Amino acid sequence: MKKILTSQQTKQLDALTMSAQGISSYELMERAVQKLYADMKSYCPEMDRKNFLVVAGTGNNGGDGLGVARMLKNANLNVSVWLCDFSSKISPECQTNINRYGEDEILFLSRHEMGNLSISDECIVIDAIFGTGLSRSVTGKYAEVINIINSSDAEVWSIDIPSGLFGEDNSQNDGAVIKANVTFSIGNRSLSAMFAENYKYFGNVRLVDIGHEMKVTEQMECSWYCLEESDVAGKIKSRRPFDHKGTFGHALLLAGGKGKAGAAVMASRACLRSGVGLLSVSSPDDICNIMQISVPEAMYIENWDGNGEKFSAIGIGPGIGVGKSSISLVDRTLSGEKPIVVDADAINVIANNRYLVGKLENCIFTPHPKEFERLFGKVENPFERLKVMSDFSQKHKSVVLLKGGITAISLSDGRILFYIGMNPGIATGGSGDVLTGIITSLLAQGYSVDDAAIVGTWIHGEAGKLATAEYGVISTVATDIISKIALVTKRLANIL
Repeated sequence: MKKILTSQQTKQLDALTMSAQGISSYELMERAVQKLYADMKSYCPEMDRKNFLVVAGTGNNGGDGLGVARMLKNANLNVSVWLCDFSSKISPECQTNINRYGEDEILFLSRHEMGNLSISDECIVIDAIFGTGLSRSVTGKYAEVINIINSSDAEVWSIDIPSGLFGEDNSQNDGAVIKANVTFSIGNRSLSAMFAENYKYFGNVRLVDIGHEMKVTEQMECSWYCLEESDVAGKIKSRRPFDHKGTFGHALLLAGGKGKAGAAVMASRACLRSGVGLLSVSSPDDICNIMQISVPEAMYIENWDGNGEKFSAIGIGPGIGVGKSSISLVDRTLSGEKPIVVDADAINVIANNRYLVGKLENCIFTPHPKEFERLFGKVENPFERLKVMSDFSQKHKSVVLLKGGITAISLSDGRILFYIGMNPGIATGGSGDVLTGIITSLLAQGYSVDDAAIVGTWIHGEAGKLATAEYGVISTVATDIISKIALVTKRLANIL
């Protein structure tokens, strides 16, 4: 898993990398400049037909920007440089790159009337004013420059982080912030890039590897991680020639209701497609025929009595409603000892009947943001939301899987993992029911709550990407996701 380091840890990583590799701070910066320029060319192959404006600060982020400006100039591209020299402090590395670019070719903004500055809508602005170490809200002259950039229609590329943002918690940040189209993040993603609220600043994020010392990174303590395919493939259970359906578990899905048979159908089909050996479904009698025709591989239970002895895992919630019978059903389910996926209406039932919280253990909760708010209450900011998730998971030895463009998963030990899906095509009715079915299947097959959440999130998200690749982000529906599950599981199994 790729660690998400704090701003302070990133600074330490730079220092330890320099020590381990025997290089200077400027040599590391020059390496970053080379890698940034190469990735910018990869992102925009037609760079030679563009005009550039580099807006740099006087710290090391500004040094990176000035280095990139030098590369652009050496490639005979049309580039201008503004230097935000409103501070008397200039880092030695930044000063070196000022000298290498040519001081007489730089517009020093402290010597210029801000009202006379303008930016052509046709150029690309490279933002290198502040890096991840910023800890104060941006005001004054710096804010004026940022507002000039934001008010233009120029495309904006930020180096490392959009200037004005803090690396982690921005709840107290009321200053000016660059709104970038793309951010070239050096080495690691910032935690603040994981929050939907900050997408308007980051735009698309591209990681630029500058060869940090990996052994140093591995030794750093971390609470936040980005999920990668290799992490997931390493958790996939292999299958042996003499295995049988009993080997792969027996799942119980408690789903569906009048007018919501589709929720049960989709969860069931996804559960089966994800490899469970046996599936039983308990739904209201009036959708029994729909279930048996739509999902012939599943068995149907009439009025489940709460005896979960023969089941390996239970999924509850899609389409069950929040009435008295549903409250009783959730209560009976939580009274057992089997691992449980708690979704949709089951989450709402618990939110409305707080005595049920005391029964929660060894569960996976899959709320969308509104369901999260009902269950946990309102939080002031996304950084606080992660803490609430982490604390809850540790207390109840359960997982919280907060669905979104970037899905946040708090594991039972409190660590937070992020799956970077960024796929609006799966933001469609029934998508959550599919996820419930997938994760229930994995729990029944013997995956821990942590591993079932990790693998299930990946399978669901990657199947969604395959579906939208075929049908587009507008026309994809939940059943399209189910149709691609097999391709993802096959790919994961082949990586083993």
